[in-house]
Formats: sequence, C-alpha cells, structure tokens
Amino acid sequence: MSAPTTALPLPEVSPDVRAFAEEQGVAAYLPAVLAMARRIFPSWPIKVFLEEDLEITGDWYITLEVQVPDDAIPEKLAELHWQWCGEIFQHCPSPTHTGLFHLRMA
Repeated sequence: MSAPTTALPLPEVSPDVRAFAEEQGVAAYLPAVLAMARRIFPSWPIKVFLEEDLEITGDWYITLEVQVPDDAIPEKLAELHWQWCGEIFQHCPSPTHTGLFHLRMA
C-alpha cells in the first residue's frame, strides 16, 4: 500500500448535500463526519454526493466515496471500514442519523 502523504483538505460539499443534511436534521453532524473520514483516509480523495437507494425509491443518503489506491491491501481496507463503522456513532446521536451517511471505497 502506498505510504501516507500529506493529508488532503476536507472534501467539498455541494449545496444539494448541505440542503439534504439540513432537511434530515444532520447538518450539525456533517462537519464532524467529514473530519472523521479525512482522519481515517488522510491522503485518499473523497467525494461527497447524494445517492438514492437502488432498492428503495425515495430513500436518499449522503455518500462519502473514498478513492482507494490500486495497491491497497484488502485487510487494511476492512480495518478502515470497521473503524468508520465504529466511529460514526461518536458523531451522530442515533442509528437513524448514522444511516444517512454511507461510506463507499471505490
């Protein structure tokens, strides 16, 4: 896996993501979730966008898509994913809120 480099800035958040976060009552948690993602993935690009569930029409969430390097070690990716899953609850007060944030490693 590539050696860590300088941490990238927090990912940009579009107005539609901000509006959705506000509508869903998670706007106050968004900065902490983005900071957590950047801390877990300091040098990998992250895109933030809205995405509709493929199976449930009208069910939307905020996706944080992390661009994984080609030489990433699968075990390390699993470890980072579990870290995300554990820490998201430190930044959102309920499973309803945490469910509005999805992590994707691409």
